[in-house]
Amino acid sequence: MSTYILAADSQYAGRSAQEAISSMAGDGVLFEQFLCGDDDAFLALFRRHNSRVFTYCLKIVGRREQAEDITQETWERVIALRQKSDVIRSPIGFLLRVARNLCLDHLKVRKQHITIDKLSEASHPQQPAGEPSALEEIVLTALHCLPFKYREVLILHTYCGYQFEEIAEMLGKSPEAIWARASRARAELRTKVAGEYEREQKRLQRGNI
Repeated sequence: MSTYILAADSQYAGRSAQEAISSMAGDGVLFEQFLCGDDDAFLALFRRHNSRVFTYCLKIVGRREQAEDITQETWERVIALRQKSDVIRSPIGFLLRVARNLCLDHLKVRKQHITIDKLSEASHPQQPAGEPSALEEIVLTALHCLPFKYREVLILHTYCGYQFEEIAEMLGKSPEAIWARASRARAELRTKVAGEYEREQKRLQRGNI
């Protein structure tokens, strides 16, 4: 098997790098306006990024209820910045770092790694026409076996719809470094998916004997 599918349902899919850069600049302006007391600017930021922050949390922790709680706490911490004098050079990078740290804290409390059998159906990416296919389930299994730094980049890019330029700013890396990490992640994912697909085919063959 030479191909695999990563299902994604994102209104941000297909944006160009230039659009991503413009979006980052706009986020910076909105964030400054928010810190100065503009509630409409906060709502604009919320509408731009809330669904993607939630998707990120959902893919990391694997449970909808916990992802909703973490997303809410993330925005509460953003709101609390109005009472502080800290300089935030990358607003969306800060947003991701808060969400990521909260997710990792949650996983530490659970004291276990996320595996596909522990993921609720609500955490699976859905095709518009119905349930994930058997191949998509295999991809999800492989995805959650990747090292965190690889899994995170694929989640941010494929499921959340962020461009590599945006992810680079979030993680404090160069776009080239993020592209290289995503390339290695896809290669490792492809290998894991191929292996799991082959094992699944053998199981099916044994079942038909």
